[in-house]
Amino acid sequence: MSQNVTRVMRLVVYDLARGEAMKLLVFSVAVVASLAQPLVARADTFVEPSSGTSFEKHPASGASSFLCLGAGVRKYLLWKLYAMDFCIEDGKGRTEIDRYFSGPGRRYAGMKGSDLAKALADDQGFFDFLVAMPIEKRAEMVFLRGGDADKAREGFSKNLEKFLGTGDREKTAIRDFVSAIDRPVNSGDRAVFVSHPGAQLDFTFGANTRSLRHDKAERAFWGAYLGPDSPLGSMKEAVAQAVADLRGR
Repeated sequence: MSQNVTRVMRLVVYDLARGEAMKLLVFSVAVVASLAQPLVARADTFVEPSSGTSFEKHPASGASSFLCLGAGVRKYLLWKLYAMDFCIEDGKGRTEIDRYFSGPGRRYAGMKGSDLAKALADDQGFFDFLVAMPIEKRAEMVFLRGGDADKAREGFSKNLEKFLGTGDREKTAIRDFVSAIDRPVNSGDRAVFVSHPGAQLDFTFGANTRSLRHDKAERAFWGAYLGPDSPLGSMKEAVAQAVADLRGR
């Protein structure tokens, strides 16, 4: 009798141990799955480090696919105002970058890694080449502070007027363009800009899209952010590093 009881107790202990082991295995699998899932979701994104803002690496606008080269943040005193990325039309953009290193940037053709990134970041001619590339370009701007709609429209208008001028035609076109901002800007709002070779710049804010058609529109917009007086020095550095990475290490 005692032997039977002992045998039964051993079976009970074994079953309990096996059950706990199975629970542990199931729990472990669940934890690994929960950790892996976000990694899959984030696989095609990158983060602007100063603000923690996430951007897509390969966004699409209309029928075009883009390759994002980097992002930076605009600061004023102690405040971070917005984060913004710079993307080029995939395929054609890579071809244009190759053309840079076989043409105006051929002195950098033999450089790699951090040395190339620093050289490009210090060369305004490199960014002028990016601005002039005859391809579609895209930027996503993420507002990090809220603000009045009128002030937001005024800020965009002034930047464009610096390049396009303040004639009646230009003012009317710019006024219509910035009217996409039809409400106060909230922290976290995103605006998308897409330039087309030649004379068109599209601006999407919320459900609104406006287009600026002017032979200097593309250069006016990108010149403000990639030019020598850019408020986004960190974005220019990130772009230079990304292009160096494309060239290999």
